[in-house]
Amino acid sequence: MPVPFAEFVIPPVGYTVGVLVVTGLVFWGLSRVRPPVTQATVLALAPWMVVGAVLHVLWQLEQSLATPIVPSVAEPLLSAPTVYVATFCLAGPAWLGLSLVQTLPARLTVSRALGLAGLGALGALIGVMGARVQAASLSGVTPGAPLVGLLAAVGVTGVGYGLISRWQLGTVPIDRVRYAGGLVLFAHAFDATTTAIGVELLDVEERSAAPRAIMNVAATLPTEPLLGEAWLFIVVKLFLAVGIVVGFAEYAEESPTWGNLFYALIAAVGLGPAANNFFLFIINTPG
Repeated sequence: MPVPFAEFVIPPVGYTVGVLVVTGLVFWGLSRVRPPVTQATVLALAPWMVVGAVLHVLWQLEQSLATPIVPSVAEPLLSAPTVYVATFCLAGPAWLGLSLVQTLPARLTVSRALGLAGLGALGALIGVMGARVQAASLSGVTPGAPLVGLLAAVGVTGVGYGLISRWQLGTVPIDRVRYAGGLVLFAHAFDATTTAIGVELLDVEERSAAPRAIMNVAATLPTEPLLGEAWLFIVVKLFLAVGIVVGFAEYAEESPTWGNLFYALIAAVGLGPAANNFFLFIINTPG
């Protein structure tokens, strides 16, 4: 039976303390400046979540190939889950700095600038990853199955959100949180579909305890010969994501700062691992 959090790699104490200190300073700076936290902010943070995933892919490539890929001084910061906290230590100062700019170019808001910065960083990292894969002469890029997972997640998100968008909760229609809530639903649908594709089509062993436990239950059901063992994980993930979107919609309406931050955190928990799966499977390097 998988041990909970056994897949986590905690860096040396010095790195851990340093990351925590920097994270605390970023939170302190943001609390002093208090930039608006809107649904657009949640969307702007999405590329940064994928940045963390790609950084972790580079770390996994280094472990798999037993050859240096990332600078040795940064290597301890790129294991999971530290890499996602370290990525926040990059995104947070960018957000803080943009919030302090007095005049941005026309039609460029802080959220748009933050999202564009994240996309720029993501594009650069994908370029580095592609160069490393080519230099290492890996078996090649196979985007078929991962792209199916991405398209399935988009479809599930569209259908799922269409079904719940008119749900009235108290005085707050669910479509009031359509951007942040939609990202939460997509992130966890993407995580579910990529995990299922890895397990069912690519023979990747699921190492995380909770998904593995759910799949073990599905493997004992009469549906296993027809549906496999990953379908129940997809159902559970979507059920939880929909429950969170619906359950916290009123809170996000009443307290947008904390509500949107909560949605961003929940989205990151799904989108980071999903993007990590996606890129690992594309480059034929299961984690």
